[in-house]
Amino acid sequence: MEEYSINNKHKVKEVLQKDGFIVIKNGIPLKELEIIQQYASDYLNVNRNEKEILLAMEKLENSNKKAFFEFCSEMGNIPPVLKIALNDKLFDLAKYILGINEIYLTDWGVFFNKQTVKRLQYDWHQEKAYFPNAEQVITVWFPWLTNVSEKNGTMIMAKGGNKKIFNAKRIPQKNGLTQMRIKDIDLSAYEKKHCELNLGDFVIFDLYSPHRTGFNSTGIPRTTMLFRYTDKIGKFNHGWVKSS
Repeated sequence: MEEYSINNKHKVKEVLQKDGFIVIKNGIPLKELEIIQQYASDYLNVNRNEKEILLAMEKLENSNKKAFFEFCSEMGNIPPVLKIALNDKLFDLAKYILGINEIYLTDWGVFFNKQTVKRLQYDWHQEKAYFPNAEQVITVWFPWLTNVSEKNGTMIMAKGGNKKIFNAKRIPQKNGLTQMRIKDIDLSAYEKKHCELNLGDFVIFDLYSPHRTGFNSTGIPRTTMLFRYTDKIGKFNHGWVKSS
């Protein structure tokens, strides 16, 4: 997978428009990720190391799904995550990509991929299905605790699939994600790319880029974070109605 710098915003926008996503290397300071890890360890009442944090997340998900959801949501609102999102270079890049000066942050939180926890794994979808009224949304997705790879179930992108809107089937899941599923066969012509990222790297992808959760073959959960930049409609009138 080709790698690009946050400093070349013209190239970033060009690749994003062509492929639907782009990997930015070393765009997030490691010290900010260490602070995120400390917040997680404080929240979960464990020492700040990846094994203890992941084990505590597993236990919480298994014992109290509502509390686990609250943890994943609250972790998106902590100061170091906002500091990353409001970093001058990244914020200016988002404005350049979206082509507007007044942009909004929305829909941030933690993802958790344990292969036996199917309710938290996304099938193929486009963000457009969750933002039907929005014309402008870009997502920043990044590891915060461990590196992510094909082996531990990183996100998979359908390269170039951002050129069209695919038919999606709505599939609600109890205590889980509402799928807006695109059929595998509809994406058969597109190259599939696993987002292999080290800590400090991130992926930007657009509203139309098809993607899904990867298969985690390690037996060890992987966790990532995201936040989104959008315009006023994407923030306040996106059109998404959650399943009851």
